[in-house]
Amino acid sequence: MNFGLDLRPSLARPTGVGTYVLGLIDRLPALTPDDAFYYFSASLKERYPARRWPSNVHLIDRRLPVGGLNLAWNRLGWPTLDRLVGAPLDLVHSPHPLLIPARHARRIVTIHDLFFLKHPEMTGAEIRRDYVDLVRDHARKADGVLCVSDYTAREAQALLGIPPEKIGVTPLGVDPSFREVPPEPQVAATLNRLRLPRGAILYVGSNEKRKNLVSLVMAYLNLAGRRREVPPLVLAGPGSAWAQGGDWVGPQIRATGYLPREGIRALMAASSLLVLPSLEEGFGLPVAEAMAAGLPVVCSRGSALEEVAGDAATLVDPGDAGALTQAIEHLLDDPAHAEASRTRGLERSRRFDWQDTARRTIAFYRTVLGR
Repeated sequence: MNFGLDLRPSLARPTGVGTYVLGLIDRLPALTPDDAFYYFSASLKERYPARRWPSNVHLIDRRLPVGGLNLAWNRLGWPTLDRLVGAPLDLVHSPHPLLIPARHARRIVTIHDLFFLKHPEMTGAEIRRDYVDLVRDHARKADGVLCVSDYTAREAQALLGIPPEKIGVTPLGVDPSFREVPPEPQVAATLNRLRLPRGAILYVGSNEKRKNLVSLVMAYLNLAGRRREVPPLVLAGPGSAWAQGGDWVGPQIRATGYLPREGIRALMAASSLLVLPSLEEGFGLPVAEAMAAGLPVVCSRGSALEEVAGDAATLVDPGDAGALTQAIEHLLDDPAHAEASRTRGLERSRRFDWQDTARRTIAFYRTVLGR
């Protein structure tokens, strides 16, 4: 069989969908060595990073404008991926909710969340233009729909009308590096470069509105008003516009911008806890990664965050800044509570493994091809 997969979300500064793509492409070929994988990337300026691929992988990297290709695929259903990779394909996997055109291949999509459908006013231009208008039609036309959590699978059934027999659930995994303690020199070098102290309250993610950073900042400032000393709030992902405080005295909000996996792991090793107060998540990978790194977690109640965290995290209403403040303060002030959270998190994180994600994905490919 010939499988086609769009690598573009992992081309530069991968987060979210890009991390999902990386988790699969490193593992799928070894699981089914008799099948061929056609990995597709495209950009006018950037080329996919050079690396050694297994013998059953073919990387096709085209000089094409990303926005123009997206518009042609989403609105015109052209050009087919078969044509772009120069080979007939049996199954084409889109790592996002919209279909990739193909000649005769079975087509599947992955739905990470449907927050954009419920709150289009909180999304970016291309998501609002194409995803909101097209996701129902594309998901219904797909031969199979992968969801990254049971929560997202229920959303796909309720909001898109996708029958359950057409859906496969493949929870995301945690990179093995998060389960290993990074070398102390690496941690120190990262803190030095970013000019950060140890013991911070850590957030990992983007500055999208659904991430609820305003409530997090309010909770942090509430915390600073209740204590003589407060550790800094470090936002890994958002840019400098979110930073507050210019010296080492009083409340500090530090924003690092994008960090690669190694930088995130180093910050987790040096922080007191992780906070993810999102209004909604389809999975919430930073929570699973933080638990694997032995970091206590505070996250939002509801959506897939509760499914991922279980009883290993402190769950709060994302709209209640006061409750968020109390949850953070409890972990900072009660070492026994923090240690219990850390122990439960390490145990729970073991269920999130990219190898298992890849195995479930291949099994779903087989199911779709066998229909």
